[in-house]
Amino acid sequence: MSWKYSDYLNKTVLSIPDKFINVKTRESQYIIQRVHEQLAYHSQNNTLIYLILSALDDYLQPQTSRDAGAEKILTELVEIKKLILNRSTTNHSIINTNSISKPPRQSNLRLQDIEELIEAFGG
Repeated sequence: MSWKYSDYLNKTVLSIPDKFINVKTRESQYIIQRVHEQLAYHSQNNTLIYLILSALDDYLQPQTSRDAGAEKILTELVEIKKLILNRSTTNHSIINTNSISKPPRQSNLRLQDIEELIEAFGG
């Protein structure tokens, strides 16, 4: 069975079979429902030619240019991770130097003063 989609405003007509041969893999594949939905949507909105040209443009672009944006994001994430790790080790060393226990100070309080203080607060 063949499906026909048309965009009369832009003078575009497209006939779609049930199956097609993928030119990259040379395998026969069925047309999925999502493709039919998109073709119907764009034919109703007179943008069928734009869908076809966008799909061809995306299909014909080299793989590296499509992944360039993702590669840039991953590179930035690696840099951010390095900064965070360097900062956490710096903060960790600061915490360790500040957490060194100091010997207790000698107090001028006498034991009797401490007992009076405890009694004053109800102890």
